[in-house]
Amino acid sequence: MNESPRSSARWRPTVLALLLVLLEPIRLRAEDRIDYRFEGYYEDGNRTDVTTTGVYVQTELNPNLVLKGEFVYDSISGASPTGGPPPAGDPQVPLMQFDDRRYAGYVKMDIKQGRFTHQPQFAYSYEHDYKSASVAWNELIEFNQKNTVLALGISHNFDQVLGIYQPEFADKGVTDFLIGITQILGPRTTLTANLTLGYLDGYLSDPYKGVNFFYPFPDPSFDALPYGVNAPENRPSHRFRQVGWLGLNHYCKPVDGALEASFRLGHDDWDVTSQTVAVAWFQKVSKRFTAAPLFRFYHQSAASFYATRFVGDPTLPDGSLYSYLPDGTLLFPGDPGFPGDGVIGEVPAWPSHYSSDYRLSQLNTYTFGVQVNAQITEKILLTVSYKRYLMRGTDGVTLASAYPDANAITAGFNLWF
Repeated sequence: MNESPRSSARWRPTVLALLLVLLEPIRLRAEDRIDYRFEGYYEDGNRTDVTTTGVYVQTELNPNLVLKGEFVYDSISGASPTGGPPPAGDPQVPLMQFDDRRYAGYVKMDIKQGRFTHQPQFAYSYEHDYKSASVAWNELIEFNQKNTVLALGISHNFDQVLGIYQPEFADKGVTDFLIGITQILGPRTTLTANLTLGYLDGYLSDPYKGVNFFYPFPDPSFDALPYGVNAPENRPSHRFRQVGWLGLNHYCKPVDGALEASFRLGHDDWDVTSQTVAVAWFQKVSKRFTAAPLFRFYHQSAASFYATRFVGDPTLPDGSLYSYLPDGTLLFPGDPGFPGDGVIGEVPAWPSHYSSDYRLSQLNTYTFGVQVNAQITEKILLTVSYKRYLMRGTDGVTLASAYPDANAITAGFNLWF
């Protein structure tokens, strides 16, 4: 199997943001069911293709115990930016080919005890270069005659990652805490507010992404190549993030349609601040068909350690003085005769952290599309959706060719029995 420059933990958030949607009608109680989904994500220009097949099963063992589980198989292939800049005048960032597979699944229970619902969960994901096991516990508490639901949650991921720049598995941990509340504002309106605090530690760099260090010496023969990759990226070994989310659902009876709107605000100690606005309108067009146009806008600032190129010498991470003699000779500390009568210069030391991954740059993304649901019978729902995804850099520095555009499709069914 070829090495993948994009492990699931890096590309999956983008793909899932495109593909995951609410597909099922509201039902008054849990029922046995099985869902099937095929999801495809295809970037323009033969960049990255991802196909996902997922099967979800839910069974009610008794009125107070529901068992849920899902299995997902992903296939990903194509090309991804290496992180290095291209030669001067070339608008195309360098790409690396890859091919990988992912097998993932989870098991979850809903245990009902009075106004409390306990939700333990275990999940596992495997690729040749990424392994992840996670445990989670969510607690739902009903108040105010079930008009208010408080959600409390905690989860932890035990991840291991390897790649070109990390030949042996390195550990990464992810811990998230969630507190949220859902309030029924009226017979047709609900409001949800969530706050998530997350802490990541361990190996957080992308083991397939590199950077370019370049310093223009007085003698160009000492210069490193000003393009391509000559060092692996180095991100901080910890990350603290905070995410607030506000969602509103409203059913508009006169037109038999429903609005689903949300706003997300994120921040972390990498100096990445993000805002997301999403709107969807679910319109019933006949007794059996529902159409849902949707739009999503996302903006983020750049990480504090992001740049398209870094000043320094790939062989001198600690920096160095040098002396440029009148005859054109360069001397470094330790060379005979240093510093002589030359002009003293200094190669700067590498910064503490550095990355040229375009996903850490300042950027906007736009997603728009439509989803169609067909209620074939009371127990069979068919779903098809199409989304167009656009990513645009806004820093005026990162080349446009680094950012992908993509098409995403989803097709599947829900079966209750």
